[in-house]
Amino acid sequence: MRFLPWIRPVPLTQDPAPDGQVRSTRRGGRIKVVETWFNDDPANLDGVDVWIAHQRPSRLTPWGWHYRYTLLVDLTASADEILARMNRTTRQEVRKSIKDGEFTCTFIPSPTDAELEAFADAHDAHPIHPDAPRLERDRLRELHATGILQLSECRDRNGTILVWHGVLGHQRAGIAQPVYQISNYHQAEDQASANATGRANRVLYYQEFVHYKEQGYATYDLNGWYTGSEDAKRLKINKFKEAFRGRLWFGYDCEEPLTLRGWAYVALKTLKRWLFLRGRASELRRLRQKPVLNLPEHLR
Repeated sequence: MRFLPWIRPVPLTQDPAPDGQVRSTRRGGRIKVVETWFNDDPANLDGVDVWIAHQRPSRLTPWGWHYRYTLLVDLTASADEILARMNRTTRQEVRKSIKDGEFTCTFIPSPTDAELEAFADAHDAHPIHPDAPRLERDRLRELHATGILQLSECRDRNGTILVWHGVLGHQRAGIAQPVYQISNYHQAEDQASANATGRANRVLYYQEFVHYKEQGYATYDLNGWYTGSEDAKRLKINKFKEAFRGRLWFGYDCEEPLTLRGWAYVALKTLKRWLFLRGRASELRRLRQKPVLNLPEHLR
């Protein structure tokens, strides 16, 4: 695995193969897709139009890829050490919230169909921005059917859910990864409510660190880190994640079309992305160029 020379990567595991691969569809069931994570290869590509490979250590092909940066939290340390590594503000907020019993976190390792639907409804009711796409429910069900999707939630004293996470548990790789994060932060009625939701999210992340550590996971993948400098909202999310003091890692997200339908699907998707970003040339370049990163000490 190749890394930027100034980044000290966190070792994942000796065997980075995830527990399963996910088969799903796109375009109303017309495009058959298989998804894998890390260094896993599909056992069978029969009937598959597109292979989507997440966070591979190397590219599948010279085309159809972009860099994937993320922050990895080491769960091999003790729970107290994980908390002590966080920045001062986050550490104090988490400690005080836990001491005061401000929130209750619940983990759902095997969600029911009703819980999945409620989670999907919450996702669509609390978009990060007005143009955010609706959750792909078929893919959510496929992730659940594979057995790697787990849900967690954080409630206030009134029983109101403030934050939801959908976490992929790659047991053989020892990696937990929140692929869905939902909160009412952007729909909060006032700043006090928004601040409470922010605290709930921090507490839920810390409780997940402890939970997955106790389940035998070695790494918590914070699922992305923005390398640009223009999107203020994503830079704010970076700052939120960096407070947990993870280490920066990069790999490749790849799409390999395997059939004519697959090629058509990937070409159309690429065209749509280009049309959407054509006024933001720096964003297009960012997806394919290694950034020159001035990393703070805690990310190295």
